[in-house]
Amino acid sequence: MMMKKYFLYLIIVASTILAAPTYALALVNSGFIPGQIWYSKAELVEGDTVNIYTAIWNGEKNPLAAKVEFYDKNVILGSRDVVLAPSELKDVYVSWKITAGDHVISAKIISSLATVSGVKEKVVLERIVTSNDRQFVSVQAKDNSLEKTADEKKLQTQIDKTNSEFNNIVPEEVSTQVVSTFNIVDDFRDKTLTQVTAIKKDTQNKIDQIKDKDKDKITVEVSNEKVSLPNATEKPIAYIKLFLFSILAFILGSKLIFYGVSILIVFLIIRFIFRKIRNR
Repeated sequence: MMMKKYFLYLIIVASTILAAPTYALALVNSGFIPGQIWYSKAELVEGDTVNIYTAIWNGEKNPLAAKVEFYDKNVILGSRDVVLAPSELKDVYVSWKITAGDHVISAKIISSLATVSGVKEKVVLERIVTSNDRQFVSVQAKDNSLEKTADEKKLQTQIDKTNSEFNNIVPEEVSTQVVSTFNIVDDFRDKTLTQVTAIKKDTQNKIDQIKDKDKDKITVEVSNEKVSLPNATEKPIAYIKLFLFSILAFILGSKLIFYGVSILIVFLIIRFIFRKIRNR
């Protein structure tokens, strides 16, 4: 009777432990491999260096030696040699310094040798090309106080010199107001650059979606047959928008170009007003 009670007690305790909730640390870059290509970092940032991985499985009874090349579109990023024992899964990788823009990462086995009875023989593998992994990396806003071009440094030196001479001639109240206005304009440039960069990134993502999914079809009737055609307006409009915002980001990203264009616009406006007054 006592043995039955102890046995029942053990069953209750075991059931309670198994039913109790468990808590674990969430690892955002771990788990099953999401594709045939993966990276050492979850987020790709311009200027960082990451490892691009893929994995090879040897399901045969003989050792396998292979050479793998990694690509960004048609550009070779690097190659690696790998040797696998029978029934072995092994990862292989190359390092990649990330650049901004649209990337299509893939890997390909360009040669493979199996060792049969101590003799290496060329073999043909069933799967030698990975799927394409499309990635878009946005341009990182650079800190102009840390990284300045030679022209920007010359411009800053000239501005400082002009500012010093200006302070010696103009009363302090007026010079303070001018400097304050200049800072407001520069803050406006930085904030606008951030917004334009975000819009540019969203536009590029939209273009990528149009390329990949090829949705929004237009159906027309040709020779009494219905034919589906891609939307002929959405893609060109997206490209025009990307082009315009790329130019705007380029102008806002350089102080030299931004203030040069601003001075030119102010000059043209003043000249237009002066001519209007003179022709009265």
